[in-house]
Formats: sequence, structure tokens, C-alpha cells
Amino acid sequence: MMITCLIEDTGPLKAEHGLSLHINKNLLFDMGQSNSFIENAQKLKIDISRIKYALISHGHYDHGGGLPYFLKENKIAKIYVGDSAFSRRYANDNGSWRYIGLDESLKDDLRIKTLKKDTKITRDCKILTNIQKFFPTPEGNNKLYKMSGDRLVLDDFRDEIILVIERADGLIVLTGCSHRGILNIIENVKRRYNKPIKALIGGFHIKAKEAKGLLEKFEEIEEIYTGHCTSKKAYKILERLDNIKPLHTGTRIKI
Repeated sequence: MMITCLIEDTGPLKAEHGLSLHINKNLLFDMGQSNSFIENAQKLKIDISRIKYALISHGHYDHGGGLPYFLKENKIAKIYVGDSAFSRRYANDNGSWRYIGLDESLKDDLRIKTLKKDTKITRDCKILTNIQKFFPTPEGNNKLYKMSGDRLVLDDFRDEIILVIERADGLIVLTGCSHRGILNIIENVKRRYNKPIKALIGGFHIKAKEAKGLLEKFEEIEEIYTGHCTSKKAYKILERLDNIKPLHTGTRIKI
């Protein structure tokens, strides 16, 4: 299996604040914030028009901003989002409000499938929904809001979805920003599968002081690739472990 990072905040190809991962030949996890993931895919000889399944992990622009470009480039894929992914979302930047949600005009596109329960999309790929809380969620969530009726409330990220690829030797878990908490994601996967996590890939939305509490759990996982919303200081702490590797635009992961 080959997983290619088409967009991340850093790397030798076109980079932007966001995430997009291509899995094998026909699956796409997130789309960054623009058409840059498509430009990078072309350079890497990946044909976006052949994607059959696409996911947007949660309703933020840096993971689903590329959706209108994907819809133009690809005419066949089913696109999966979590329930309420198209809610209006805002970030509070020290009193300055900034819209960070998806393009609401696209929410009724017939190819977009809204999920309310775990859904198997291929023989070995399942999308997990309703990530239950057993541990604290990231501190960075405290500046992130969504519209509920006619008022702004702290975002609970109930729409966040996770991709699990099941193999004979273990599970490959893909996450966008882990707003529901990376430890909660790991715990939910463990409770729904009777297999070890072989690889964990994506952003963890953590600061340095939060990273220290992950080391013990992360030791149990064979390979971990992270970047995007995992802060640089947090990564410095995580890389004390031999199984931690950086995720950049253009990174290819063979599992």
C-alpha cells in the first residue's frame, strides 16, 4: 500500500496550511484549502480524475477548501463527510472572527454523502463516526466555534470522521486534525477492532505540553507520521520515539 501526501504545510512541492492524502489509486483523504493538491498530484503522476472515494475529515477550509476544484476535476467519486460538516465555522483570533468553514453552496451536491454511523466503503476501508470522548480534547479547540441556530458555540467537532484501513497485520488509521483528541481516536479504534494499530497518519492539533501525555500510547504503534496542526515544539517532543516520522507535501509512505 502506498500513501502519498499531496498537501501539508511544508515540503518540496507546493505547500499550504492544510492536509491531503492519496491512498493507493482510488481513495483521497482531505483536499487542502485550494487546488494545490491537484497540481502536486499531477507532478507526482497521480490522476485525481480516477479517485472513486473521497473523504473530508471535518468542516474546516484547510481540509475541504479544495472541494470545488475536486468536483471539477473528478466526475465519479463519492464524497463522504460527517454529519454537520457544512455548519458555519469561525476562529476567534484574539477577538477577531475569521470564517474557516466549507463552501456552503456545495452541500447539496448529489455526490456528497453525509454519514451518521460507521460506514464501510470498500472491503478493507471503513469510515468511523461518532468518536466518543474518554480523554481531554486539544486545548486549541478553545478558539474554534460553529453556528448553532442563531448563535456561536464552541465547536464539539461531532462531524469529524476517521479512516481505518484493515489489513491482516494490523490497522492503518488516517486522521485530519484529531479535534476530538488523538487519544480518543486511538481508544475508539481499539474498542471497535480487535487488531493493533500498525500505522497512524495525520495531524494531531497539539501543543508541546500536550505531546508529553502521548508518548506512552504512541510507543504501542509501529509507525506514526504527523505534521500540519501538530506544532513544531510538539513534534520535537514526539520525535524522542523512534517510530515518529515527519509528514510533508510529497511524502510517500509504503506500508
